[in-house]
Amino acid sequence: MLYSKEKLEQLAHRWTTPKGKALLKAIRESKCYLNKIMFHEKVHNFPCINDREIEDGIDLRGVPLAGFDFRIVIQSGDDGFFEELAVISNIHFEGANLRHCKFHDGKIISCYFENATLSHSDFRNSTINNCNFNNSDLTGIGLHGAKIIDCDFTNCILKDVTLSGAIVDEKTTFGKPLKSEHEGNLHFASIEYKQIKQLYKNSSLHHIADEYHYREMVSKRKTTNKSNPKRWLNYIFGDLLCKYGTSYTRVFLWSLLIIVFCAFLLNFNKSLLFYNQTVEASFSDSLYFSMVTFTTLGYGDFHAVGLMRFLAGAESFSGAVLMSLFTVIVARHIIRD
Repeated sequence: MLYSKEKLEQLAHRWTTPKGKALLKAIRESKCYLNKIMFHEKVHNFPCINDREIEDGIDLRGVPLAGFDFRIVIQSGDDGFFEELAVISNIHFEGANLRHCKFHDGKIISCYFENATLSHSDFRNSTINNCNFNNSDLTGIGLHGAKIIDCDFTNCILKDVTLSGAIVDEKTTFGKPLKSEHEGNLHFASIEYKQIKQLYKNSSLHHIADEYHYREMVSKRKTTNKSNPKRWLNYIFGDLLCKYGTSYTRVFLWSLLIIVFCAFLLNFNKSLLFYNQTVEASFSDSLYFSMVTFTTLGYGDFHAVGLMRFLAGAESFSGAVLMSLFTVIVARHIIRD
C-alpha cells in the first residue's frame, strides 16, 4: 500500500534509534529476514512492527540497506557446486533505501517496494513475481534477462533502466501515462515508452506493445512547439488517421467517411453522367460512383463533370493511399502474430 510522507518518515526514523541500529546490524550479519520466526524474535517491540498491513510479512519498511547483497550461497546438487541466489518472499520494503543492492539470479516473490529507492540495483536474470514497485525510484536498475510476472510499476522513475533480454507477462503494468510524461519530461517519456514497447514485443505481447508505441509517438509529437505545422500534420495523419500505424480500424472508418462524404457532395451537386448522358442520379448511384472511384476501379459507366472531377481525382488518390495503409497494417498484425 502507498503511505503518506509522514508515515514514510516515521518508518525510516525508527532505524536510526539504538534498537533500530542494532537490528540493522543483525539483519546484515544473519540475514534473519529469510526466516519469519527468527526475524520476529529479533524485532520484538520494534516501532510499527504490529501494523495490520504487514502482519503476515517481514517488516523492512524504510530500512537503509544501500549496497546490500541479498544473495545467499546455495548448494546445487551433490557435486559440491555452489551458487549465489537472492531468494526472498513476502517482504515489505516500502520507503526503503535499496540503492545499488544485489538481487540478481534469484526469485523475488510477493515483495512490496512502493516508494522505495532502488536506483542502480541489480535484478538481472531474476524471476520477479507478484511484486509492487508503485511510485519507486528505479533509475538505472538492471533487469537484463529478468522474468517479470504480475508486477506493478505504475508511477515509477524508469530512467536508464536496462531491459534487454527481459520478458514480461500480460498482467504486469507500467502505467499510462508514465511518471515522466505526467511531470512534463516528454523526451525521457518517449525513450521509456520505447523501452517498454520493446519489452512487450520480446514477450510476444504485441497488442500491449502497440499501446506503448502509440504513447511513445504522442510524447515525441508533444515535444514539438504547438505553433509548428509539423505537429498538427503529425497529429492528423499519424494519430487521427491510423493511431501511428497500430489501428487498421481507424483507417477503415476514415475510408468509409470519405466515401460517404464524397457521395453526398456528388449527389448534392448533381454532377454525374451515365454513359455521357445526363441522368437524375440517386444517392445510391453517387455512393456507387464514390466507391469505385475510391477503390480506383473506375468502371466507366458513371463519371463526374465540372468541379466534381477534381473531387473524384482527390478521392481516388486518397483511396490508393488509405488502401495501401490498411493493407500494410493488417499484414503487420497477421505476420507478427
